[in-house]
Amino acid sequence: MSAHHHQDEHADLLHRLHTLERDRGFGLAGQEHEARALERAAADAGCEVLRARAQLVVADVLQAAGRARESLELVVSAGETARRHEDAELLARVHFLQFVLHLLAGNVVEARRHGLLSVETLPESAPGWLRAEHLLALTVVLDDAAHSRSDVFVELDRLARAEQDKRWEVFTANNRAWWLLLDGDVTGALALVAQLRHLSARHGIVLRQADLDTIACIELADGRPDDALRTVREAVGTADRTTTQADHLVLVILTLCSVLRALGRTDDAERELTRARDLAAARQLPGLLADVEALQAGLFADRGQWEAAYRAQLRHDAARRALQEAQDATRVLLAQAEYDARTARRDRDHYKLLAHTDALTGLPNRRAAQVHLEGLLADGPAADLSVFLLDVGHFKAVNDTFSHEVGDAVLQQFAEVLRSSGERIGAFAGRLGGEEFVVAFTGSAEEAEQAAESLRRAVAERDWSDLCPGAPVTVSIGLAGVREGHTTFSALLSAADRRLYAAKRAGRNRVVTRGSGIAARS
Repeated sequence: MSAHHHQDEHADLLHRLHTLERDRGFGLAGQEHEARALERAAADAGCEVLRARAQLVVADVLQAAGRARESLELVVSAGETARRHEDAELLARVHFLQFVLHLLAGNVVEARRHGLLSVETLPESAPGWLRAEHLLALTVVLDDAAHSRSDVFVELDRLARAEQDKRWEVFTANNRAWWLLLDGDVTGALALVAQLRHLSARHGIVLRQADLDTIACIELADGRPDDALRTVREAVGTADRTTTQADHLVLVILTLCSVLRALGRTDDAERELTRARDLAAARQLPGLLADVEALQAGLFADRGQWEAAYRAQLRHDAARRALQEAQDATRVLLAQAEYDARTARRDRDHYKLLAHTDALTGLPNRRAAQVHLEGLLADGPAADLSVFLLDVGHFKAVNDTFSHEVGDAVLQQFAEVLRSSGERIGAFAGRLGGEEFVVAFTGSAEEAEQAAESLRRAVAERDWSDLCPGAPVTVSIGLAGVREGHTTFSALLSAADRRLYAAKRAGRNRVVTRGSGIAARS
């Protein structure tokens, strides 16, 4: 299969993913089938990051249906993929879902932390609508005492205009209207209701259940229960088309009950309340069951049925306890998952460190040196990069004369000299194997030669007599630089190796660069 075909396939999968994510507010509950199909397609194409993004859409659907444990398992898995691939956009989406799950668990502090991380982690290259979604979610948990929520709404307006997507103007206007209502600013909320109606009429946008519910609540607060009734009945009728959460229909029916109560139609309110209770019980929504019983107690009190109101209040208290237990259980799941993820990362980092560390000297090994140098060369080699290849002189004689244990001790102390010298000159040092070491240095040709000579001198001037009396330890160095046209790891190492051989052939204990040696100085 051609590279061009792979690119086209990846682009198609990314487009499908973005379509799902962008349409989250317009029918999340119906997205599971497409999300699972996309997950399989991404897996077949070997696109692990896109597969994880599709898993997060599935996780979003599951949490909306109240299946927090299953959702959490997918979120944890996606988080591991994000960290393994160092993919910032995927990690931001993981934080977004963790925000949603913590909010579900009633943990506002952790929800706020993950909400902020979902915004901060999102790279600048991410689509504007994706940043808007993360910011919009953040408004739920921000404290407006320092105008932070207001600032976010200003940024959301800017993003909506930049995206030229009127749906985001609807999202933003709905959320802002709700917060104004909660703050008691009914006049400001009504202005946003007019904006919502205008956007719907002018651009053919079908207002969502959540939008209509907000409008009905504002109309009721404005003393217009007849208008509120028409709006909330419209909201109930849109449930199957635009619902995103398992609890949205119950919330709308509760608004309908409040409107009917305000109109004095208590019998109608009672019937709708029974419907809300049945839905909340079937969908295992203890928080909304508590709200149902609170409204039921109020209806009984309106009729003077005090004993029935008292029993409804008892059911309300029981539902609140059930909600607390459910939230506690979800918090335990989230805490355990985060602990397990931290432990797994710590273990993985430990083994990764072992895999890239020379066991004898503690220096980075050949694999780590190659990764480091290739990283420096990846974005276009800098002309001031040089590589030193170092060889401990007559090391075999040290082993044969004093034992391999002494030889190991010599290499360990040599590595210590290399480490301290490398830190002083700002260079990377590693062990390639045996008595061969490598240093990556950034600086001019003259500075590189001076640094290499400084290393040679530090080894020659060290007192080695406690380990191998009468057998001085020295180092030979071959130096090669990118400025000479060696622009790959293998080319740099090969050039440095040829000059190291020349240094050893010329008598050892010296530095050789581009055809000329620097004589040893003791």
